Amino acid sequence: TGAVPPRPAVRTARLLRYARSGDYGLLGAEVALLLLVAADTADKVGFYTSFRVNPLLYRWDLVDGLCHVLFCVLMILRLNLSIKFDQLKFDAGVRARYDWASLFYWSDQAEGVAAAVAWLVWVRMYKYLWRLSWTARILETLAAAALPLLGLALTGLVGLLCFAHAGLLAFGAQVHDLRSFGAAVFSCYRFVFSGMPYEELEAAAPVLAPLFYLLFKVWMVLILVRLCVAVLVDAYREVMEERRQRWALSFPPLEALAEDVAGLWREWVRGEARAQPE
Repeated sequence: TGAVPPRPAVRTARLLRYARSGDYGLLGAEVALLLLVAADTADKVGFYTSFRVNPLLYRWDLVDGLCHVLFCVLMILRLNLSIKFDQLKFDAGVRARYDWASLFYWSDQAEGVAAAVAWLVWVRMYKYLWRLSWTARILETLAAAALPLLGLALTGLVGLLCFAHAGLLAFGAQVHDLRSFGAAVFSCYRFVFSGMPYEELEAAAPVLAPLFYLLFKVWMVLILVRLCVAVLVDAYREVMEERRQRWALSFPPLEALAEDVAGLWREWVRGEARAQPE
């Protein structure tokens, strides 16, 4: 039901998705998800057209719409992969040259879209975490710190490019991690959170290595990383001052969690009471 793509690291790719009897259960689940996507899309379109509401006011509906679109694209890619596999007329008993490259390409595209869908599905969990007061404070902290963190990220990006370019010119001929500009950028980003191969740098340029190491650690680690922590702490303090609501230093805060669950239960009971006819 699959093949091995020609890559340095051998990796199998499943090209025939529905080969065994158990796979048709997966096909049924995918069809059911497509029906749910269609029903949810029709419900949202009806809501926005009936009440003339701006969709930009409901950011989670935008996330749902993007997730729906990507899921439909994923189903189209997998259908295209199945059609192309059938067109090969593959026979395991016949030795022939088959054009696997096209199938590998579409398989990689489908897996990439599947990864994006999985990421969005997990991100959507934040929609429900907003309903809990003790997690809403953390999410509000991240929202309050978004713009300062964006400015800090741009500052860090300029510094990262600066050290990557300098490292490429000074050590790129002998240090594998700095062999190209792209590799140097990713390596310098990794150096922020892990160790730097100082012995290799020193062997390549004994004079420049200590200077490069000290400047990188001071600017990228001691200053920018601590500024990031300071921005988050300041945003958290502002959120807590606005809310004036603190909880005990335990995780999870059971009292706040119980109050949230009780509040959700009361809302559900009131909704059921309004829904019943008199």
